[in-house]
Amino acid sequence: MTDIIANYAKKFQTYAKQNEAESKFKVVTDEVGGAVVCGLVNYSFKDDAATMEAPIFSLSTQEDKQVWIWTSSDGTKTVEVKPSFYGRATIFDKDLLIFAASHLTAEINKGNIPSRTITFTTYSYFKATGKSTSGTYYERFKMSLERLKGTTITTNIKTGNIKTAKGFGIIDDWEVCENSDDHKNLAISVTLSKWLYNAIVSQEVLTISPDYFKIRKPLERRLYEIARKHVGKQKQWSITFESLQKKCGSVREPRKFRSELKSLCESNNLPEYLYKIDDESGKVIFTRK
Repeated sequence: MTDIIANYAKKFQTYAKQNEAESKFKVVTDEVGGAVVCGLVNYSFKDDAATMEAPIFSLSTQEDKQVWIWTSSDGTKTVEVKPSFYGRATIFDKDLLIFAASHLTAEINKGNIPSRTITFTTYSYFKATGKSTSGTYYERFKMSLERLKGTTITTNIKTGNIKTAKGFGIIDDWEVCENSDDHKNLAISVTLSKWLYNAIVSQEVLTISPDYFKIRKPLERRLYEIARKHVGKQKQWSITFESLQKKCGSVREPRKFRSELKSLCESNNLPEYLYKIDDESGKVIFTRK
C-alpha cells in the first residue's frame, strides 16, 4: 500500500499545482489497491447522521482528557467517549470524516461499493475543507489523525441497522507516505471504523453547506450540525436550553453556556439557519433562512 500511495502522490503533484492556478477542482476518485483514492472535488459535502446526533467530538480548543458520557433525552441512546493520549477528537478533527463520507457517497452514487480505506493528499484535503496548506497545518493534521484513532467510542447507536457491541476508534488506522519535500502533496491513507463506514454505505448521511468549514467557533459548528439534523423540512424546530447544552456536549456552567449562546444568537452566522433564545418558553428556536 505504501508504494501505491507514493505513486499517487507523485501523479497528483502536477495536477494539484495546475488546478490551484486555475481554481478549478474536479472529482478525482478511483479504486487503487483496494482503496478509494480522493482528489480535489466539486461535490456535495456529506455528514453522517450518527455523529450529528450525539456529541462525540470535543468543543474544547485545549487538550481534552475527560471521559464523556451522553444519554439521549428519551434514554434510548448512549455514548461513552474515552480520549486518546493526545486528548479527545475535536469537532475540527471531524472535517476528515466529512471529507471521507463525501467521497464514499460519491462512489456509492455511481453504483460502486467502496472500501473502508481512502487515500488522498494533504493538499486535496486542506483545499476541500478550507484550510491553509502551510507546514504548520500539516503538523496539526498528524495530531488530528492521532486523536481520531485513539479516541474510543462505546455506544448502542446503530449504523446501517447494526449495533457495535465493543469499543472502537473513530478511524481504525492511518498511514503517511512522506516521499516529498512538499508537505502539500504528502499522501495519506485512512481506514474508517466499521461503525462510521456502515452509516455511510447505508446512506445515513445528510448534505451540509460548504460554508460549514468557514465556521471557526466550535460551539457554532455543533449548533449547525444540530440544526441540520433536526430542522429538516420543517419551518422551525425547538429544544429546551438544558437539552441543547447536553446535545452540544458543552461542559461549561449553564450561565456561561447561555451567555455564549446569546452572543452567537446576536451574530447569527450559521449557514442556512437562524436561531434565537425564547426566554418565555425557555427554549432555543431554530428556523430555516
